[in-house]
Amino acid sequence: MKFRLSSHAKDVMENRKIKENWVYEILSNPSTTLDIQENEKHLYGIINEYDNRCLKVVINPLKNLVITVYFDRKMKKKGCK
Repeated sequence: MKFRLSSHAKDVMENRKIKENWVYEILSNPSTTLDIQENEKHLYGIINEYDNRCLKVVINPLKNLVITVYFDRKMKKKGCK
């Protein structure tokens, strides 16, 4: 399934130096998925290239849209695999 990046997601990716291929890696193969609402899902995965940090990708699965992305320190402590 192909996801589009929202303008907000593009902005934060640029500001936080998050590579697009990292986002698509998590979209295609998340280590953890949380269904928040029908229109909101959180996907997590470790980015080995970036000091094994946990990347969180928030999507709207109804619109195939990436809402935002960021490195989640709290989830890493909880066991982002």
